[in-house]
Amino acid sequence: MASLKALIVGGGIAGPAAAHWLSHIPGAKITLIERSSQMRASGQQIDLRVAGVDMMKKMGIEPAVRAVRCLEPGTQMIDTKGQTKAFFPAAKDGGGRQSMTSDYEIMRGDLVKILYRLTEDSTNVQHVYNTTVENFTQDDESDPDGNVHVTFSDGRKEDYDLVLVADGTGSKTRKIMLGPDAPDPRHRMGGYIAYFSMLSHPSDSDRFTLCQLPGPRMARAIMTRKDCPKLTRIYMMLGKRDDAVDAALKSGDLAALKRALADIYEGGGWETKRFMEALVNAPEADDLYCTPFEEVRLPKGSWSKGRVVLIGDAAHSATANGYGTSWGLIGPYLLAGELATLYKKDNSLPTASIIQAAKNYEEIWRPVALAGHGGSGFTGLLSPPRSAFGIRILHWVTGVATYLRLDKYIGFDGAVGKWKLPEYAALHEDRESV
Repeated sequence: MASLKALIVGGGIAGPAAAHWLSHIPGAKITLIERSSQMRASGQQIDLRVAGVDMMKKMGIEPAVRAVRCLEPGTQMIDTKGQTKAFFPAAKDGGGRQSMTSDYEIMRGDLVKILYRLTEDSTNVQHVYNTTVENFTQDDESDPDGNVHVTFSDGRKEDYDLVLVADGTGSKTRKIMLGPDAPDPRHRMGGYIAYFSMLSHPSDSDRFTLCQLPGPRMARAIMTRKDCPKLTRIYMMLGKRDDAVDAALKSGDLAALKRALADIYEGGGWETKRFMEALVNAPEADDLYCTPFEEVRLPKGSWSKGRVVLIGDAAHSATANGYGTSWGLIGPYLLAGELATLYKKDNSLPTASIIQAAKNYEEIWRPVALAGHGGSGFTGLLSPPRSAFGIRILHWVTGVATYLRLDKYIGFDGAVGKWKLPEYAALHEDRESV
């Protein structure tokens, strides 16, 4: 049988993770395409949690992650005068109930580089930049040797046995798979999360510092993190939609987006005046990124269609729920494991086997990947109260939790912390034939 020929669309987290695991299937030939002209090694601080830590270790990248991780001691809640009201230390080894600081905090760009290095010297993995999928069609599912016929943005055409869609929450490739009449699976949850960089001040803490701001307009929180001495990263979480922010996001006008966000935080207290002045005026803040809180909600059984399969955020995104990075590593492993197991059984991957592997992957992964949907995780910070009195009550409650060390029992990992990675022997056998 001809070797498996796979296309991966998207070079963020899930894409290169999938390239790594698919390369374990004997004879597989993988092409990973990225729409940018180079590796997108940018973004702010992300983390690995619960089974994501086990996944990192299984991939053999723990030493590389530890070498560049952000040594954040923990998370503190402060009031608008800058006084600490609660402190939750970092979770060790990423296990157990967790605060917002994992033991494996890492800048997104650093993790992307680590993942790319897994396959950059692989003879069966090709990385292609400045390329997107323009369209594709599939042969009938009854054809055991059917293909996905892909047309790329440069007009080139190529046939593949398998296409993995990993181009994010707003995936254009997913829309092609679902069809022109399918509803947009993105569900707005209310507000936004935004972040930008600014030059550090000596008073900026190395803790993840969170300040909830009172105000009648909407629930607001502002946070700081420091992954390096020179820069402080500012995070903003807004609890409802705003016309000016929506308009700026739609137009792509960076200056307008900065002004709209600064207006919402006017008079917020603590250091918001300094932060917003930097947002509007400092060149470091040109890395501003803002996205609505969204969840990708697809009906059961729709993570795949024929030989095309959704992975990562394209399948199950939930903005800022704390698990996106871990889930972006785990999903590709499960799909590759199911494919490798069927390949070992039959020494081939006809259409029926690929379809079955995709169904198995969704059945295993869907309950866990969707467990963070519905406004849990970080988004819960934007629930009421919004009044100064209500925030004081919250500070009292979290202060008691700190004193009694209840952070070990009230972290936000929930039931997903008990879920364990399945083992796939077929992914760890001799790879001389790859």
